[in-house]
Amino acid sequence: MTMTDSPLEPVSMDRVKDLVSDLRDAKPAIYLIDLLLSAGVGWALFAYAVMGAGWVGRLLAFAGAALLLFRALAFIHEIFHQQAMTGFRLLWHALAGVPLLIPFLLYLPIHQAHHNAKTYGTPQDGEYEQFLGRCREMSTKLYALNVALPLALLLRFALLTPLSLVFPKVRQEVIPNFVHMALRMPYRAPDIKESARPEAMRVEFFCAAFGWGLIALALTGHGALLSWWATLVIAIATLNTVRALCATHLYVEQAGGRGARGQMLDSLNIDNAGLLTQLLCPVGLRFHALHHVAPYLPYHALAEAHRRLMAALPPGSEYHWVSVPSLGAGMRRLSEATEGIGPGGEH
Repeated sequence: MTMTDSPLEPVSMDRVKDLVSDLRDAKPAIYLIDLLLSAGVGWALFAYAVMGAGWVGRLLAFAGAALLLFRALAFIHEIFHQQAMTGFRLLWHALAGVPLLIPFLLYLPIHQAHHNAKTYGTPQDGEYEQFLGRCREMSTKLYALNVALPLALLLRFALLTPLSLVFPKVRQEVIPNFVHMALRMPYRAPDIKESARPEAMRVEFFCAAFGWGLIALALTGHGALLSWWATLVIAIATLNTVRALCATHLYVEQAGGRGARGQMLDSLNIDNAGLLTQLLCPVGLRFHALHHVAPYLPYHALAEAHRRLMAALPPGSEYHWVSVPSLGAGMRRLSEATEGIGPGGEH
């Protein structure tokens, strides 16, 4: 059975909005405490991993650092949907975006197309790719690209940012086709809106300075620090790939976009609130189908919104169908939707 041709009880988007409308206000204190704890403890564990004693303790500290800093970095998604929280965005850049060289400017223009009803799930959607008939191939590609990410980020900011000041064509032609937070490769990122460019440029120069700081450490005999940083970036990217494959979309591309209902039917919720799910789908990312129905909801409201919808909508509804019991079930749903069918075949 395909998701877009589901025979299940249709879900009214107006009904969904009525059920969750009172949950839409973000609570900045929750965001602030979560980010400070995740990034603070994460960087402390990373410091111990680099400089501590005993390999077992250092490896455990590194694993904890990767998970916590993955959580801190995941707020990039919330920053897009809660753009009024400018102070939080600046703090997030200082604690996660700049030191990991994954600032908001790499994500902002990509995510806009992902929530656009005209471009969602089409070749114009940078967060989407055609998995139909090539699920294993695409999964392998995504994991492999993670290994190259640290070098790509250093080249993006330490090399291309300075060059763009001298050669305008670098910014106009090279940078849009290089490193950005897109699943689709190759992909040309849209331009950042004029109103967001001043802040994006300031952050970009901070990233360039941080990149050159890492290079300077390597050139002055501290190459191990650069290696640890690169390994951290790879680990975080790998965690995000697991999440993307198990808890987001079915990745069956269409020529035309999809509205809120179509996006929901192409997405997943993970019902399981266990530790593994919380670690791999931080800050509400386990409710991806719900997010595409109500993208304005802050992450701390998603669990309550999901509970309400599961209770209020009929058990045979489309919303119940897109909610799966575990990450493993989410991966199986992706495989069932995509494997064994060629790009030109029927689905």
